[in-house]
Amino acid sequence: MKIDLGYIGAMVARNKAKMPSVHEIKNPLAGQQVEVIRNGQAYKLTISDEIKQVQGMMAIPMEKFFHVENADPSDIFSYRPRDQWLVFSQYLYESKYFDSLSNEEVKKVESILQHITDGVDSLAPYPGINLFGISKEQQHSYEAHLELASSTAALQYFSDAFLSGDVKAGFDQLIQDYVRHNTKIAMNHQSVEERFIAARAKIRPLNAPLPYEQSRELSMTNKLGKTVYTQVEIESIIKNYQEMFGSIQNKEDLSAVLVKAKEQLLSFVTKGISPKDADYQLARDFVAQRADDTFKRIEHYWHLLLQEE
Repeated sequence: MKIDLGYIGAMVARNKAKMPSVHEIKNPLAGQQVEVIRNGQAYKLTISDEIKQVQGMMAIPMEKFFHVENADPSDIFSYRPRDQWLVFSQYLYESKYFDSLSNEEVKKVESILQHITDGVDSLAPYPGINLFGISKEQQHSYEAHLELASSTAALQYFSDAFLSGDVKAGFDQLIQDYVRHNTKIAMNHQSVEERFIAARAKIRPLNAPLPYEQSRELSMTNKLGKTVYTQVEIESIIKNYQEMFGSIQNKEDLSAVLVKAKEQLLSFVTKGISPKDADYQLARDFVAQRADDTFKRIEHYWHLLLQEE
């Protein structure tokens, strides 16, 4: 599959395919005569049926919009870092999967794909056009791990539930390409707040007294900032999430998995703080509040998937 930077969704492509080519357009005035005066002399002109098509005069290369200077030819998702759903949509469109679907059904499928990749799309380290993006808050590292695992499982669920044969095989390969593209990004991602907290934790505290609440939060965030997570630990937690989300078959499963995933996330992030520490519960509440939007987004697109089957 070759990426088409001009592709912005199946509905647009479907409507574009229905438009007549310039050679099929007929001039309704063709053959009619008009009289014009030039230098005092009257002339009769016959309107031609020929239509000229001007191309490229106002064109701006699509590469300018999508920052493909950052793209890797061996990584198809690097061409659509902020709209990875379009890669899956283009594949389904070119594979004729959408041909048997109504416009409403096409919109539903694309909406599901948009919501699934939205969280991971927001992790893209370089700028570019974002045609769909809902996610506005910068994610923390632990949210990125969760998003990668959940979105991968959701894409696989979509494939297993709605695709078959060669179309499914190609889609499954794209999922593997998606994982390969996003794993390094997710594993190395840190929010600005996380970097700030980690840097502040290395600074010797001032002797000046702080209000009680500020003092407690500083103590707690310093402990989070000093916590180190190895690559092996990050890979392990992502794998655990993938196994959990991969087991979802219905809404009851989803509810149970979300509860379990939240507990694993909180335990992972606060691993450097003892449960007996006075800051332990404060740290859990701090992390839970920051991860709340991600859990809501994940729950939403899984509900979309489960209600469509």
